[in-house]
Amino acid sequence: MLKRVPMHEANDRIKKMHPLEENPAADHALRLRAEAQLGARQVGQASHSAEEAQRLVHELQVHQLELEMQNTELRQTRDEVETVLEMYADLYDFAPVGYLTLDLDRTIRAANLAGAALLGIERSQLIGIHFELFVAAEIRPTLIDFLVKVFLSATKESCELVLGAEGDSPRFVQIEAVACAAEQKCRVVLIDITKRRQLEKKLERQQAELLAANVELEAFNYTVSHDLLTPLTAIQGYAQMLLGLPGNRLQEPEKDYVREIDEAVLRMSRLINSLLDFSKVAHSKIRREKVDLGGMAKAIVDKLKKTPPQRRVKFKIADRMTCDGDADLLGIVLNNLIGNAWKYTRQQKETIIELSQSVKAGKTTFFIKDNGSGFAMADLEKMFIPFQQLPGEVAEGHGIGLATVQRIIQSHDGRVWAESAPGKGATFFFTLERAERRVS
Repeated sequence: MLKRVPMHEANDRIKKMHPLEENPAADHALRLRAEAQLGARQVGQASHSAEEAQRLVHELQVHQLELEMQNTELRQTRDEVETVLEMYADLYDFAPVGYLTLDLDRTIRAANLAGAALLGIERSQLIGIHFELFVAAEIRPTLIDFLVKVFLSATKESCELVLGAEGDSPRFVQIEAVACAAEQKCRVVLIDITKRRQLEKKLERQQAELLAANVELEAFNYTVSHDLLTPLTAIQGYAQMLLGLPGNRLQEPEKDYVREIDEAVLRMSRLINSLLDFSKVAHSKIRREKVDLGGMAKAIVDKLKKTPPQRRVKFKIADRMTCDGDADLLGIVLNNLIGNAWKYTRQQKETIIELSQSVKAGKTTFFIKDNGSGFAMADLEKMFIPFQQLPGEVAEGHGIGLATVQRIIQSHDGRVWAESAPGKGATFFFTLERAERRVS
């Protein structure tokens, strides 16, 4: 951090270091002294030969040229120093951050224009004022402690403070300071972070509002979904009763209407159950335990094999696949991922679904692979958005399954992703963070 040195002071320093500046009176006196010494030498050396005299004259002329050249170089050096000083003085004055120089008792000894602007006072009036006067009284002990630490330390220190006396608009600044032990001073940088702090507070308010809105939405979703199950159950029960009436009390067209009502209620019940699963993740507290993913997957597969229509299916489930997590929630994950693999392989002559694990980047990674219709990787991100259907063939579902999977995996501090190509099947991967590792 530079302190601007006035040009006349710089010139004085250069003259003291190199006293060869043109001065007529001094030059005349120097000439008289040199002539006197030369005369004395000539008297004592009258017996010298003419050749010796010529040699001495030559040497004097060479020395004279050397002095003239040195004088020229010194002038050039002085001009270069003045140019550099002017350049760094401009950089110091017009820097976008504030620069201050403080002594041991925290008195301001130098400041640039940005520093004066941050402190709200003319630069000419800053010199000699204690820096702590520019912060509120309750913050001054913090500032004093910080500067004491700066003077005791050999490294750069930093902190954040609020500038502005009582009644003034506060300015949030980041202070970076380093001590200059030789001068018993410290250089201070002031960076205005007021806008950043204002944006941070605005973001915090928006996040709080969004969180509250999400909580209300989840509660509404859970309540509505749960309350809808009761009337739907009643409708489905009455529809089945009508279909079971003895004799021909219902004609075939009426029976078709009742069957459509029953199927619509069934679809609605499945949607509500999906919404309840989605809400359950947000409201559930993770209960960690050892989970047998392989055994859980085999139970899901056994149920799928019993559903019509009958299909040629080959399931490959690795042995001894265990993890640390919430068994209920991970059951939802496997139900959705295996269920998707089952749906999107229906057109294959022989369905192949594999559940296994591998190690990627030092983490145990579980994956479910199928030989189904697959999808384009450009659509991957949309698949984890609620109510977005898997692209490709039309299949039953509500577009909530993968969103639920992602939410559950994230609640276990894990990650879920997929790899696929149209007509090449799909592989879904997920990781789960261990409880002990997450706590540490």
